[in-house]
Amino acid sequence: MKLKSRLTFLVVIIMLALAMNGCSMQKLVVRSTGGILDGAFEALMMEGDLPLAQTAIESDLKLLEGLLQADPENKKLLLLAAQGFTSYALGFVEDQDTVRATALYLRASDYANRWVELTTGIDLLAIQSMDEFEATAKDLPDKAVPGVFWLANSWGSAIMLNIDDVSLVADLPNVEKLMAYVLDRDEAFYFAGAHLFYCGYYGALPRMFGGDLGKAKAHIDRQRELTGDGFLLADLFEVKFVALKQFDEERARELLTRICEYDVNQQPAIRLMNRVAQEKARWLEENLDLFL
Repeated sequence: MKLKSRLTFLVVIIMLALAMNGCSMQKLVVRSTGGILDGAFEALMMEGDLPLAQTAIESDLKLLEGLLQADPENKKLLLLAAQGFTSYALGFVEDQDTVRATALYLRASDYANRWVELTTGIDLLAIQSMDEFEATAKDLPDKAVPGVFWLANSWGSAIMLNIDDVSLVADLPNVEKLMAYVLDRDEAFYFAGAHLFYCGYYGALPRMFGGDLGKAKAHIDRQRELTGDGFLLADLFEVKFVALKQFDEERARELLTRICEYDVNQQPAIRLMNRVAQEKARWLEENLDLFL
């Protein structure tokens, strides 16, 4: 289905859902869109035109929120919203506006937390005690992996954008505990995203607070073992959190060249993510002197 046709159809679905009387009828209409949304997301991930993808994602996110108004406990929609807002902030916002990106990441974390609460009965963001949070995270069931991953991903991304904000950084240990859970239960989940997180985690922190470039590199190596060499965000993470931290200009330029010259059509299912990585790599390549 073409993007324009898909958007028009989903707008009609939302209007029908919101116009109908009775929660059960609204939910029935909304849940009938499940297969369409899955197909639309797959099509979007294959898009190679970044401006088109950005416009489509912006529209889709508001459509999702409209559907969630009619069916606020729809776990499929909650997970798509968590993933969508996180991906949008990473791909199109954080390099231009960290304040807005932080707000989007935190919105995504709220959707992910609602998914976890519906799945497990546990409101993770309401837990105040660090010891209680750690014990709760360890005991989460395997079925909670998707929501926990997107909660940790979005929450952690907000913190990493504001590493000087003590009020946010204080939550980083809790984020790490959630990713430790994902790593233990399903290390390959979403392109081995937990390993990407730990590359950034160990690479961004000062050594006195647990930073370890050796561990950062080991996690990115493991991510590649699990996913292969066609996921360009792994190369980008190595540049940002290993090579540049070691002031290894040769390795940084080698990886940036590989990213920029990679034919994204080799991996059509993740063409959009690879195009985002390329845009970020080109900016880094042009401004590498700022980091060395």
